[in-house]
Amino acid sequence: MSVTAADIKKLADEKRLPLSERLANAIRNNAFSKAAEISPYAACIMPILSELGWRSYKRELIEAIPHFANHLDLVDLRNMLVTLGYESDEKKTSVAKLYPSLLPCLFESKSGGLYVITNKSGNKVTYFDAHKNDYRTDDILSEKGTAYLFTDMHPTHAMTGLEQSADQWFVQILKRFRKLVKHLIAMTFMLNVIAMFVPLFIMVVYDNVIGARSTHSIPFLMAGIGIALGCELIFRLVRSKTLGLLAGRLDYIIGVETFKKILSLPPTLTERSTVISQLSRLRQFESIRDFFTGPSATLFLELPFVLLFIALLFVLGGSIAFVPIVMIGIYSIFGWLWFPGLNKKLVHAGHARSARQRMLMETFSGLRELKSLGAEGAWLELYRESSGEAMTRTYKTGTSHALINSIAQSLMTIAGVSVLTLGTLKVMAGDMTIGALIAVMALIWRVLSPLQGVCLAMLQIDQISQSIKQLNQLMRVPSEKNSYKAGLIMPKISGKVTFDRVTFRYGQNEDPALIGASFSIDPGEFVAIVGGNGSGKSTVLKLVAGMYRAQAGMLSIDDTDVRQMNATDLRRVIAYMPQKPSLFYGTIGQNIRLNQPLATDKELIKAADQAGILSALNKLPKGFETLVGDHTTSKLPSGLVNGICLARSYIRQAPIFLMDEPGSSLDKVTDQNLMDHLEKMRGKQTVLMVSHRPSHIRLADRAIVMANGMVTHVGTPGEAIKYLTEVQR
Repeated sequence: MSVTAADIKKLADEKRLPLSERLANAIRNNAFSKAAEISPYAACIMPILSELGWRSYKRELIEAIPHFANHLDLVDLRNMLVTLGYESDEKKTSVAKLYPSLLPCLFESKSGGLYVITNKSGNKVTYFDAHKNDYRTDDILSEKGTAYLFTDMHPTHAMTGLEQSADQWFVQILKRFRKLVKHLIAMTFMLNVIAMFVPLFIMVVYDNVIGARSTHSIPFLMAGIGIALGCELIFRLVRSKTLGLLAGRLDYIIGVETFKKILSLPPTLTERSTVISQLSRLRQFESIRDFFTGPSATLFLELPFVLLFIALLFVLGGSIAFVPIVMIGIYSIFGWLWFPGLNKKLVHAGHARSARQRMLMETFSGLRELKSLGAEGAWLELYRESSGEAMTRTYKTGTSHALINSIAQSLMTIAGVSVLTLGTLKVMAGDMTIGALIAVMALIWRVLSPLQGVCLAMLQIDQISQSIKQLNQLMRVPSEKNSYKAGLIMPKISGKVTFDRVTFRYGQNEDPALIGASFSIDPGEFVAIVGGNGSGKSTVLKLVAGMYRAQAGMLSIDDTDVRQMNATDLRRVIAYMPQKPSLFYGTIGQNIRLNQPLATDKELIKAADQAGILSALNKLPKGFETLVGDHTTSKLPSGLVNGICLARSYIRQAPIFLMDEPGSSLDKVTDQNLMDHLEKMRGKQTVLMVSHRPSHIRLADRAIVMANGMVTHVGTPGEAIKYLTEVQR
């Protein structure tokens, strides 16, 4: 089927596309002027990047666009720039107060203007007006608003920001919020000072107003305490919002950075872990967010100011102030003796719950096989044991926690009774007034409540401490070489592949998957790799694709050792179709463009046509804009799903094309389209195909036969087919 103008016109109808796709199309087609029609913030992207000296790939710019966004605001723009390596700090100011050394900057004026200020000389300011989509030089010094000043976070001297501060990564993140933390401490100080007014007010009322029957002073006292309580309410509201902002930003940064780190790790460190273990690791980091959003953060802000209330207790009650001091010592000794054992119980309970969760995951993934084996009864018994273990561990942990809560509450009550007893004796001896006693009783609860709270929060603190340690450890793990790191970037690859005594094993305690493999493939050559299960066929493709690094020997592309190349850039010049292809959440067009975001609409349609799925896509109501990657994927025909993955491989005219058992996932029609396409590729691209199908192997120029991780024969396709036939016998 040929690509028609109607196909292109149908796909190019941007009115039905989300804003993110329209912006991506503008970048693909170098139509940056259209960005202003999409959003004034979108219009600022290229002027900002140009002034910052950004000379990277358009691909990275497209990948930074928010996924499925139907609008682009200031937050989206700043997030895009962070992804590209430029952080921004906001500052309330006027254009007149901006120093030229701080330019370029994004300036949002109170009057609604949006400017990218590039130069300032005297009374003249050169800027890009986002609303009018052009550069101007005018006197706008009087404009007031918010300036967003940029910092280049790109690595220098072959080191990334993560590597420079990975040892204390979380501490480095917290340092970004120094100003917020200072505001929180200042507000907490004011709240505690105001809280001291209440017991003093009580003392004055009992001793001066009631005792002297001075009713005329009551309105003044009530007015004063009313003002104090009103200020307290305002401070608490502001502190809550500030804490929420801090928690939200921390949650965003930790979530994005950990996900980014996991994506940058070598496959050897990630694909061997189970899905449940990966999810458990990410969920552990949520405890950090819960700490800042829950009462614990407020509790620890209040704790240092307990000293203020103890000092006031000394002033009002003298020796009574030693009661909370003694209680601090008792709480400390109790925690030191009790919490290690409780922490072990928590760890055991967590392991038991993880085992039960793992069993549930295995059940859902293998339910059909369990039923076919008739093993429901035996599996149910195993789940009962796992669930019972989890319940027992949780019960023991809950009992211990309840005991701690009871002891802490009892200690607090004993302290209160002790203060009341000592205070009563002082009142009877004439060393203290009744008003002072009541004030002391109010103060003692302000001292003891945070102490009790800290005692109960120690478990959460230990969990957060462990999460922070794991977070720092994750950030210390070396990432793969990417475009931001040192490494050889080859401008053009012809497609020559050479294995020189390559040895590779997936784990230290595993047998080698490849043992001294040696062969050479010329540019444009079509080579089939055949052999039995576990012979190392797929490992060869994964090494060429840069998924792994050989432990011995040398793998070179165009006579250059791949260890000198950027892993990310290497994969971008290789088309790879795995044995079990997957669709990801997004549109069909986005899935096909995953390996080549810069592909135009014409190239997108051409790839679908080559894969033999264009007519099927045109029959869908939304065509290339059909959402896939969730439950809708299972509703699509398997041939269409595999065809989409095949088109993903075609869309990038890569010099090296890798295929792992393509016949196992393709229907008859798609398979024939694949064979026709391979014939057209002959001599134009280097093709490495793992296959056991004779019809596929016959297409090759040569065949490499593998067994037990070793290359046993290199010859004609006919010889390889003969070998497979003998093995099957």
